[in-house]
Amino acid sequence: MKVDQARVFISYARKDLGKVKELYQQLKEAGFSPWQDIHDILPGELWHDALMRAIREAPFFLACLSTNSVNKRGVIQEELKEALQIWLRKLDDDIYFIPVRLEECPVPDALAKFQWVDLHTDGGFAKLSQALRAGMEKIGMVAPLQLRSQPIDDLSQEDVKAILKKYEFYDFNSHWVGKGIHHLYEAKSINGQQVVLDHTTGLMWQQSGSELDLFYPEAKKYIDHLNGKKFAGFADWRLPTLEEAMSLMEATKRENGLHINTLFDEQHTWIWTADLRASAVWSVSFLYGHCNYIDGRYNGSVRAVRSEKSS
Repeated sequence: MKVDQARVFISYARKDLGKVKELYQQLKEAGFSPWQDIHDILPGELWHDALMRAIREAPFFLACLSTNSVNKRGVIQEELKEALQIWLRKLDDDIYFIPVRLEECPVPDALAKFQWVDLHTDGGFAKLSQALRAGMEKIGMVAPLQLRSQPIDDLSQEDVKAILKKYEFYDFNSHWVGKGIHHLYEAKSINGQQVVLDHTTGLMWQQSGSELDLFYPEAKKYIDHLNGKKFAGFADWRLPTLEEAMSLMEATKRENGLHINTLFDEQHTWIWTADLRASAVWSVSFLYGHCNYIDGRYNGSVRAVRSEKSS
């Protein structure tokens, strides 16, 4: 059996099935491959053997804790014991065994040496996702963060606040507690044209962008021009969604005075996105560290993006 490089085994008590189903879906949407018995044991398989095999093959083990599970006997204890035996064979700084509290509950003494995450609190899933990605990086794995690529015609402020919170994006006005995401950037020159790959999100960006500031209708024509000449060898460039553009935002200013990595040029301090708000357009300012919707008749920059998985 080929091991899925982002496989995350979920151990839980049956009474917590509803909460764990939600966690399973969140992990899938974030680009991981969660393993849960109700989804991944096939009819006719020996279920106990399948459980133990999945634990041994998964790079990560989530121990979901609640008042239903902390004192429960049976299979869940077998799963925990098997995972702890595997943890003993890991390096000291590996991230493998992660206790996940689904609600306020005591952490068993045997698990208290591990830093746990409170999934039931604000930012809980973002912390879990960060831990998994850090663990993957330590063992040479990368799971691209899945960001929306299709534009929205009427993206509300409440929608944007939810996006900022979901991904822990930094925004000076609306989510100043956001820490941003951990990027794995790679600068490349393709056909003499400069791009930046972000292996965290699976996106390829223009290192620079449009030479001039453009009205929004002109920005879309600029994208057509890039694709017509196959910039860096590709013809599927587009304006980023707000999620994609905000993924570049860093919580602290770099030495260039911008909230963006210095691999990118310093000229494009704010950029257009593909998302609209009624008759306005969402844009992202790396100078002031926030996003906002503005009239498309203002001048703005373009930094085109494409999905690496489409190549």
